[in-house]
Amino acid sequence: MRFNVFCLVTVLCLGTTAAFAAAPEPTTDEQKTFYALGLAISQSLGSFSLSESELDLVKSGIADGVLKKAPKVDLQTFGPKIQQLQQARASVVAEAEKKAGASFLAKAAAESGAKKTESGAILTTIKEGKGATPKITDTVKVH
Repeated sequence: MRFNVFCLVTVLCLGTTAAFAAAPEPTTDEQKTFYALGLAISQSLGSFSLSESELDLVKSGIADGVLKKAPKVDLQTFGPKIQQLQQARASVVAEAEKKAGASFLAKAAAESGAKKTESGAILTTIKEGKGATPKITDTVKVH
């Protein structure tokens, strides 16, 4: 239920934003507020990684919902699939990030003087310290 309410609010809010999509730069406080609303909603849609054609379909659904037109699909049937779509898109992004992270770690580990800890962290000493080693009760300042 909470998810359906979130989807409905998002759809309604995006519908309002669609009216301003072709509008010139926002000049009044009200226009700027609506524009900010669109930016906020876009952040919640960011995990979907929508293409331009997919965004057009979302806009169409928003317009139909806001203008009380007959829906082209049954929300009870396809509403639950929204979360599945989001998870699938997030998995693709996560896999790409995982590969990029592994590549970065391999490159960092190959640098001279790099040490790999048991946890897998790569440490590279930029400048060796020459002072006394602080005790657990000491307060230190780092740059």
